[in-house]
Amino acid sequence: MNDPSDLKRFTYAERVTHWVAGLSFVFLLFTGLAFSHPRLFWITNLVGGGSTARVLHPWMGVLFTVSMAVMFAMWAKEMGIQDQDRAWLKAIKHYAVHDKDNVPPAGKYNAGQKLFFWSMALLGIAYIVSGIPMWLPGGVLGVGPFYGGVVNSMRLVHYLSTVGGGLLLIVHVYLGTVAYPGTLRGMLHGSVSRAWAKLHHPLWQKDQSGP
Repeated sequence: MNDPSDLKRFTYAERVTHWVAGLSFVFLLFTGLAFSHPRLFWITNLVGGGSTARVLHPWMGVLFTVSMAVMFAMWAKEMGIQDQDRAWLKAIKHYAVHDKDNVPPAGKYNAGQKLFFWSMALLGIAYIVSGIPMWLPGGVLGVGPFYGGVVNSMRLVHYLSTVGGGLLLIVHVYLGTVAYPGTLRGMLHGSVSRAWAKLHHPLWQKDQSGP
């Protein structure tokens, strides 16, 4: 149960969209790894076998793309990099070791979260651009057909993007759970404690509740 003094951080729509994007990406990541090497193909057994995985993978990609587009529309205006964010990035080594006294105060999102947002947005574009030729090599909407060289190049782009996205996901989950306890609560329940907000996002906490 939330404390009445808690601060609202995410709406229900924001949380649902976030989890749809996150869980669909996890599905894509693991099935993509299964397709990347014969020794990993056993992973497809977790979703009903290779044939099922191959059918579901591109459609899950559509779901991921749509959810990312909705997230972009929701949060892009709040993700602009400002002077305080540049100062935060210069002190990122202090943030990494929890040396709060040497980290500039952050607003609702710190610069690391903003960079994660923009990185995933760019990777989302790479996924859709590289994924379509592999899914529909015969072409779509008057574009194509995509020949072997194009498909192979897009397969490499897709693979490298997935590796990058997977690494970012690991960091994102680690920071939101192990490194900074209490962060996950905002995305689960929509609210965070005032103490957590004051510690991690003091400018936002002050804006929401006053000094």
